[in-house]
Amino acid sequence: MKKKVALPLLAIVLIGVIASHISFKPADHSYLMVVDGIEIDVMGKMQNQWLAITQNCEGVSQPLAGQANFQLIQNAVQSYSPPQSQSAQIAGMWTFGEWTLAEVEFETLLPAVVTLQINNNEQKIVPRGIWSGHTKPWIAAPLIRTYLKTQVPELPSKLLNCFDPRSKSFN
Repeated sequence: MKKKVALPLLAIVLIGVIASHISFKPADHSYLMVVDGIEIDVMGKMQNQWLAITQNCEGVSQPLAGQANFQLIQNAVQSYSPPQSQSAQIAGMWTFGEWTLAEVEFETLLPAVVTLQINNNEQKIVPRGIWSGHTKPWIAAPLIRTYLKTQVPELPSKLLNCFDPRSKSFN
């Protein structure tokens, strides 16, 4: 076979093989790449990679379990909608200024990311800033960041960009 025919034929065969295994599917707010029936959130992976390179988390703190601020935030979450919320366990927490994001797991409720703001020297949950549920097949962090930014536009981008889920429910 001549090279002039073989190379274009090879390109056509390769494109055909790839196209038979890969497709794109519109879902919810974006697209998923489907490879042999497995859905992959390519845009979410790209957003996470970009943030890993460009984010600056200076000023964002992560209170630990023994600190007073941690306990105040856990108490606010546990008392938000008893009795189910009383089992709240903090999986991760990020604070910036008067704002906090708390990743929370419960015994009977779905996992959640809760937005809190200091109001009159007290930690208050921002009702419209609660993400609850599972994220599969989406990558959790970009999906939750987008949702929270839409619901609470005044939430600092620096805090949102430093949010990186820790619980098994989101990973």
